[in-house]
Amino acid sequence: MIEFRHSKNQAFYDYWHNLPRTGILPDKSSFKPEEIPSLLSTMLVYELVSHDFIRIRLIGSTVEERFGGHRTGTNYLDVVEEHRKPSASAALWSQVEKPCGMHVLLEQELMSGRIASIEAVGLPISNIEGGHPLILFQNNEISRDQDDVSLIDQHQLDDKKNRLLKYVRVFERTFFDLGAGVSEFRD
Repeated sequence: MIEFRHSKNQAFYDYWHNLPRTGILPDKSSFKPEEIPSLLSTMLVYELVSHDFIRIRLIGSTVEERFGGHRTGTNYLDVVEEHRKPSASAALWSQVEKPCGMHVLLEQELMSGRIASIEAVGLPISNIEGGHPLILFQNNEISRDQDDVSLIDQHQLDDKKNRLLKYVRVFERTFFDLGAGVSEFRD
């Protein structure tokens, strides 16, 4: 099992793991954001519409600030470097094609030049009501020092420009088993 570096990622996994389910995945109807208010500011919900369009259905306020403003309803791939878009899309789609969790360590370069180190955890949910596949993500800034798991204080980032996203760079992606094996996708 993955050892999460950020406590919110562990809390997110624990919440998802304890949701009622009929198969491997909990259904969208069992996901109640109001049950996890402390995780909402760093949460994302992606709707996989097509390989070229990954709709941001929900974006927490902390993540939205880093992404540079209102992004609900927009295409996540718009914040991915052009040459990485096919790979970013394939990684998300692989998570629903063979239901598995995703743990990602990434860097987000902000417009100021500051690099934000992020630990993200993605977990698919079933959408038996029909519609497109959904993935819930928790997205938390961590210390750049691999040995220091202290958290970044968002209140210290008082310069708005310092928080605007320029691009995303994945430097480690791990899939983990939720009961159906793991994706064979590799960047």
